Amino acid sequence: MKNCFPSKIQLFFIYDTSDPQQLPFCVSHYCIFDHHNNSHKEFVEKAFYTHIRLRSANVLNLYDLSHQVLPDDVLFCFAVALVSETAFLRTACCEDLMYLSKFIGRHVLEDVFELILEERVRDIHSFLARLSKIEIVDSKVRIGIVECKDDDEFLCVADMAMYPLSLSVLLGRMPWGVWVYCKKKLVQKVYSALRRFEDRKAGRIYETRDVEVVLNAILETLERS
Repeated sequence: MKNCFPSKIQLFFIYDTSDPQQLPFCVSHYCIFDHHNNSHKEFVEKAFYTHIRLRSANVLNLYDLSHQVLPDDVLFCFAVALVSETAFLRTACCEDLMYLSKFIGRHVLEDVFELILEERVRDIHSFLARLSKIEIVDSKVRIGIVECKDDDEFLCVADMAMYPLSLSVLLGRMPWGVWVYCKKKLVQKVYSALRRFEDRKAGRIYETRDVEVVLNAILETLERS
């Protein structure tokens, strides 16, 4: 993608973060729409307008701001956003499900799943071959390690295999590094183990492809807990 900016920008809209370090460039005269607990008080206070409310998905905040007057196709987009942001409803709470009932309208959940997932695995035979070589590590929790060709493959493994294989943590050997995915109840512990890796965003670690180093960091943290 290529960013094309006009010579004079009137206002920046910052969505899904209130951390200036997450932005690709410096901004001035901006609004913030976020749902995370933030520690960047000064940056937030300088905003022209803020709408920050702690919730599992920012799309709930946008819906509230709309005063609930939205066409059906936009509401379906909101349903897709909510389902994907709650890991296919695995981390959804009561409030999320109440809003989903407003968003989905005449559609069914299968419509959302088809839109997000259908044809995402490009080479089925190659994917199944890699999936068959998944490694299992049994410690305090069960951890799976799998090699994936792209992000879509990894997400498919998380969706298909974590619960049937009783995995609490899934590590992906990715072309760009290591992806760590875990059950929500373990997020705080597992992510604390990843703090030693500098070039990371949430569970994505970009500066290393050594999955053993990441695995050992997680095991050490879990053993201490």
